[in-house]
Amino acid sequence: MRARAGAAAAAIAVAIALGAGIPAWSLGSDAAGRDDGDAAPGAVAAELSGTSTVTLITGDQVSLTQYADGRRSVTVEPGAGREGIGFQRLTEGDRLHVIPADVAGLVPDRLDQALFDVTGLVAAGYGDPRRGTVPVIVQETAAGAARSATSTSDWAALGLEPERTLESAGAISADLDRDGAAALLGALRAPQASARSASGTVPDVKVWLDAPVRALDADSMPQIGAPAAWESGYTGDGVTVAVLDSGVDSTHPDLDDAVVGARDFTGSGNTEDHYGHGTHVASIVLGSGDASGGTNRGVAPGADLLVGKVLDESGGGEMSSIIDGMEWAAEQGADVVNMSLGEAEHYTDGTDPASVALDTLSARYGTLFVVAAGNAGEYGTVSTPGSASSGLTVGAVDDADEVAAFSSRGPRGGDYAIKPDVTAPGVEIVAARAAGTNEGSGEGEYVSWSGTSMAAPHVAGAAAVLKQARPELTGRQLKAILMGSAQHTSGSVFDEGAGRVYLPAALELPVTPVPASLSFGALEYPQQGTATRTLTYKNATDAAVTLDLAVEATGQGGRPLPDGAVRLGSTTLTVPAHGAAKVKVTVDRTVGDIERRYSGAVTATDPDGREVRTALGYYKEPDLADLNLRAVGRDGKPHTGVSSVRVVNVDDPTLFSEHLEVGADGRDLRVPPGRYSVTGFLWTTDEAFVVSEATAVLRPEIEVADDTTVVLDARKARELSVTTQRPADLQWLALDDTRTAGDGEPYGFGLVVTGDADVYATPTAAPVAVGTHDLQAHFILAGPATGGRAPSYTYDLLYTQDVMKTFAFRATARNTAAIRTGYAALGPDHLAESSRVGFAPGDLWGSAVAGPVAAPGQRTEYVSANGVAWGHEVYSGSTEEPQQGFFRGEPRTYAPGEQARTTVGGAVLGTRLGAGAMTTARNRLTLDLVPWSDSDRHPFASFGSDSTRLRVWQDGALVADRKSSNARVTLPDGGADHRVVLDAAREASWWNRSTSVRTEWTFHAEPGGTPGEPVVVPALDVAYRVGGVDLTNSAPRSTRVTLSAGHQAGAESGKVTSARLWWSADDGATWHRTPLTTGPDGTFAGDVRAPAGTEHVSLRVEAKDRAGATIKQTVIDAYGVR
Repeated sequence: MRARAGAAAAAIAVAIALGAGIPAWSLGSDAAGRDDGDAAPGAVAAELSGTSTVTLITGDQVSLTQYADGRRSVTVEPGAGREGIGFQRLTEGDRLHVIPADVAGLVPDRLDQALFDVTGLVAAGYGDPRRGTVPVIVQETAAGAARSATSTSDWAALGLEPERTLESAGAISADLDRDGAAALLGALRAPQASARSASGTVPDVKVWLDAPVRALDADSMPQIGAPAAWESGYTGDGVTVAVLDSGVDSTHPDLDDAVVGARDFTGSGNTEDHYGHGTHVASIVLGSGDASGGTNRGVAPGADLLVGKVLDESGGGEMSSIIDGMEWAAEQGADVVNMSLGEAEHYTDGTDPASVALDTLSARYGTLFVVAAGNAGEYGTVSTPGSASSGLTVGAVDDADEVAAFSSRGPRGGDYAIKPDVTAPGVEIVAARAAGTNEGSGEGEYVSWSGTSMAAPHVAGAAAVLKQARPELTGRQLKAILMGSAQHTSGSVFDEGAGRVYLPAALELPVTPVPASLSFGALEYPQQGTATRTLTYKNATDAAVTLDLAVEATGQGGRPLPDGAVRLGSTTLTVPAHGAAKVKVTVDRTVGDIERRYSGAVTATDPDGREVRTALGYYKEPDLADLNLRAVGRDGKPHTGVSSVRVVNVDDPTLFSEHLEVGADGRDLRVPPGRYSVTGFLWTTDEAFVVSEATAVLRPEIEVADDTTVVLDARKARELSVTTQRPADLQWLALDDTRTAGDGEPYGFGLVVTGDADVYATPTAAPVAVGTHDLQAHFILAGPATGGRAPSYTYDLLYTQDVMKTFAFRATARNTAAIRTGYAALGPDHLAESSRVGFAPGDLWGSAVAGPVAAPGQRTEYVSANGVAWGHEVYSGSTEEPQQGFFRGEPRTYAPGEQARTTVGGAVLGTRLGAGAMTTARNRLTLDLVPWSDSDRHPFASFGSDSTRLRVWQDGALVADRKSSNARVTLPDGGADHRVVLDAAREASWWNRSTSVRTEWTFHAEPGGTPGEPVVVPALDVAYRVGGVDLTNSAPRSTRVTLSAGHQAGAESGKVTSARLWWSADDGATWHRTPLTTGPDGTFAGDVRAPAGTEHVSLRVEAKDRAGATIKQTVIDAYGVR
């Protein structure tokens, strides 16, 4: 009989998640596992380096835990009232997206995919579980120029309370709470049913993440020719430059007379620079150099400065603040605006809100926006707003005019337009230091930084100088002249744009090219005929100018193209005084290989030898085939529900890898020929989007040689089911399809649904020829509930196969293991939930679901014993303080029929050394400590309610004092004797044991090892066993305490020679030493006889090894007395 959801499932649906009463599912990335039970000292994993929780726009919460060894665990907790909503998961390498099934059809056309990029959101700093809102930008999608966002929209009808009106982008920004998001998502799902308002129909919108923006982090003035401009009398006098950054230190001698206006957009209430980036950038633009006697002058020391503080004290901000600052700067009359910032990892074609705003403001006010390209270094990684067409986007070169390795390259995403536009010095640039800041390197009033952040202000300063010389120039003309006069240095136009900016040439440029560069973009297949653009030269002088024209072009590897590949309509051109002349530039599409980037330049030289250089670039699209996707439901009709599909070119995923939706009318794609993996999930839901049926249609390898139709036919699917030896109801089913491509990168696509939904999958015929294919089904089942909440036993069954041919599975005593698991209560209101995370051999990601457990309590947890490594996560908290942290048991495999035991949260909880907790690499000592681990050595990762302090002494001198359990210190050449003290305390109402732990280590450490192979420090570690302790962490008044003392795993060290133990019945006010005996296994044991009336016992231990290393640990309230 197929396992179905029953009464137990209903109970879990009410109370499965801490505090919210909602189920949660979890994913964990793969790594080598260890035993979850008894282990020698030092066998605990490396410290969990942090857990972050983000709230999706749907109200669902996603928690991501990053381990020091790179392993990750992700838990998704559905929002209130969303118990039956399914989720789909996309992985690519170590990057994860989680998209709820009810909004999958809106991504990416109506909802920005970045809203569901879990790893990106955490990395961006949105990982605060207390944050109940999602910052968004809501942009009208009507065609045409920017609109007034307030005059055409009834934002309240969309559940929005605008925080900022971003008129230039036709958008508003808002912080969406769950209620507001529900209204907005309802309108997006059914725009024809949107609420009406007095102003008319609620408009079509796209919702973007209000993306986090970061600052994009030597005598460079002669490199761009600034001294020659100064000698000619041009210093930017009379020109206003706005710097949108982290503020400015207005007291710095180089800037104290420059500021003419300032405004804060961060909410800090001031415009001072507490990060240092804005001061550094502003001084490159226009610093006076007074603090250096004129040595460290900016490019335009005579210009006026507007300060827009859009980045906070950490150098971060939100895109809506940036747009607000852009509008302010333009309205204040800034001639030039410098923006040394950008959104990382999401690259656009210039249609995002910030780019639209930049283009709008450029056209409206004639302002030139100079933007850093970004520091990603790869091709196609120019960040927004540097992707805006009107912006002057700047890459970085070093002092030898080589493009810096970190400088983001083009082309622009989506349309292959030329970006960056120019380069400028950006490596080890010395400029002003803001008072009280320590970023960068250097001393005194100046500091050295590198980045495209430093390159952009060189160009902004050059624009100010040029504007002084020719005040009639608009921003568009300034851009064209600076590009036309740039000097080709190294690389293609997609590396350097037109080249490195050079002021003397800009001041003497005879004509202005329009457009500033020739972007032919992507030339569609077939490559026949020609593509032509018109290049116009404008002459602002009183005399005609005759130009000699030439063109050069190279292929992707820098090899010159044959003559005629790019040709000009004329080789000479006369531009009349105050007039213009045009020339045709034609690309012969038949010349050169397809699927390549091509770049070059048109040069125009006047009789005096002055040269105007116009960059050109194009991409030749390869032979593409039509891939037509059609979705057919189990009823044989076109599927009208959500059909989510992932298509990957497994020969070369860089050619094509997309996640998309297939509607009832199908979806047509143009793809390069090759072998493809096509995985589709067809969802059937009710009006509330509760999933009743999900079908996985698997086509792991399809040859696409010419036009191909792929029918995702659910009629061929068979239902997945499992039977168990004990009665159990299915709670959740996670289905994961992982396809490893020819490059070895795994591409995963998965779904998770409740046990009330039927799940089907189609069979596959044979193993794949390229890479690997793996399909996993993880069944989570529960036996009868105990006390109405927690099941008395559970099943976690993970089955994997490379050819999908088995659909009905059977769990027996012969193919499972039974883990008798105890859950100790740490206080009277301890609420816990547990999950088993499964990793099949070779997996990068695993999946699991968290369910309730009784604490104190015991149950049997059955797992499949088929080579799967099972990790264990137990989230702990209380009704008032849900999910305060979790215990983790590292993954391990189990033998068929194995009977295992473990206890989670058992006394004594103290500081243990995990593998790699104390290591050296070269001259760096790294300390990654876990303040609490239980008696079975499950480390506890707190979500922030701890008080910790870590101090480090070297040869008696204090070298580190941190309010954390992590530190990095430099080792002297000859090594040093170290003393390390970690103090940790917890005051949570549900945590009544081990409320305070103090651990002190002494050891000698010397430089050695490498980051890849660090040396393990020979530090001591201790663990305890308390006789008769129960699951309330209480023991008899008279009991035996066993102490294990050793070293962290991998350390070369001497034998432990001595140990001493004390106990206290009054929280450490009075200590009693107990004699210890040494056991044959090297442990030490002694009897504790607490007096009558004792409520709890505290412990103190000291141990020493033959080499002289020591450990002292004090645990207050180590266990209770019953």
